[in-house]
Amino acid sequence: MPRLFITSLLTLFTMTSAFAEDQIVKINGAIISGQIISEDGDAVVLSIRGIELRIPKSEIREIVRDEEDAPASSGASKSSSSSPMVEMPQAEAANKWERRMDASGNQVPLVAIIPVGTEGREQVGTDIVPEVYEAMIPVLSDMQPDYVVFRVNCNDKRENGYWYQVKREESSMNDFDLLGEIADVWHNRFEDEGIYAQPICWVEDAVGSSAVLSLSFCDLYTSSEATIGGLQGAAQMFERVRNDENTYGKYREAFLGMFRGPLELGRIRCDGVGHDNALLDALVYPDMRLSATWQGRSVKWELNRQGSYIVDDNEKSAVEFSAKEAGDFLISRGMADDLDDLLLLHELVDFDLDDTSCQEVFDDYADDWRKALSDCKTAIEEMQELQAGVGPSDAMRQAQFRLTRMKKILRMMNRYSAVALRCQMEFGLSKLGLKLQIEELEERIRAMRSNDRGRQGGGGGAPRGGGRGIGGR
Repeated sequence: MPRLFITSLLTLFTMTSAFAEDQIVKINGAIISGQIISEDGDAVVLSIRGIELRIPKSEIREIVRDEEDAPASSGASKSSSSSPMVEMPQAEAANKWERRMDASGNQVPLVAIIPVGTEGREQVGTDIVPEVYEAMIPVLSDMQPDYVVFRVNCNDKRENGYWYQVKREESSMNDFDLLGEIADVWHNRFEDEGIYAQPICWVEDAVGSSAVLSLSFCDLYTSSEATIGGLQGAAQMFERVRNDENTYGKYREAFLGMFRGPLELGRIRCDGVGHDNALLDALVYPDMRLSATWQGRSVKWELNRQGSYIVDDNEKSAVEFSAKEAGDFLISRGMADDLDDLLLLHELVDFDLDDTSCQEVFDDYADDWRKALSDCKTAIEEMQELQAGVGPSDAMRQAQFRLTRMKKILRMMNRYSAVALRCQMEFGLSKLGLKLQIEELEERIRAMRSNDRGRQGGGGGAPRGGGRGIGGR
């Protein structure tokens, strides 16, 4: 009876595996879906909704991992793949953005909203990463909007883990490395993939690294309550080497080089019209003065007091701009508190709007990486409990217990750059260090097995090397 129950349970899992990650195809044609948490020469251990199932490799015909195409069930009918049930959603998707004509017979413009953060989901380097915008490319390719509005609502100071106040400030460098990659997706990849929509940046708040991304647009607008700035905390990472003039200067230039990349790209895309590096430097460093001189419809920025207007003469804090100041100094082209007003500035009165498709992609990614990070935290806590004496007591089972959880963490880190960054920042855990620990633990398990399968060999402590052990002291 228990065996019959397990067989029925596996059948149920197979039928409901649309969201499963890995698949085991058995020799008899049965498909079991779940998440591979460990594998050795004898068997594969599959986690199915919290249940760990060990499947001998002698019973396995094929292993299909999540990055591969899942096989069709051996019992599936060939005609089922062409049934109306499959084709109907595709037809709906094709017609979703069917364009309408105005009274004059002209095509009504289509506007797509691309979120760059929403309150509570606004971390550059986790929520705002290249892969989330790459995931929007197929949607935008099908949609073919005339305008894309990058709606920026990011304020690092609203986050509990405000980037520049974390324990491992040096890890924040990963945040800045991503800025150029994000800007490249927006300004180059979209066009490379046949998305020729006119980009518009609409800043509701850009406090932190998002200010740099916003300044990569020459067509920039703000809401009336917007702030652009908040980059001063980034410079504090290098205060520890301020007394070493040579080292500090090199750090400073390298850091500013990463920040300048998006602005340089923006100037290329705007045919030389864009935001100046001097403006960015003053946004970052408190000790830099900033003055401005109006030259027609542009502003010349200087990191001194020699301009016609002193913008910032305070050595204690870096400059920030309110919406009004951004307009006065021609950083923005105007203010708009709603989308209708924003598009009216582009003489768009009649338009169609898609403000959900890209938002759904953004929200799904934000949900997924947070869930994955939570799973990683749980795995680390379980290993810490093992260190405290909770869990299996013999050395072999302890080692296997750690190994499955380490592999799970590494899998999540490989899948989501956000998880890799947060694991490094919160737990001091890098992918390289974790890989080394996994290799050492696997070697230990092999040694214990070859030593004496009938006896428990070796200790069950955390592996050495590759950084501090997970769950260790």
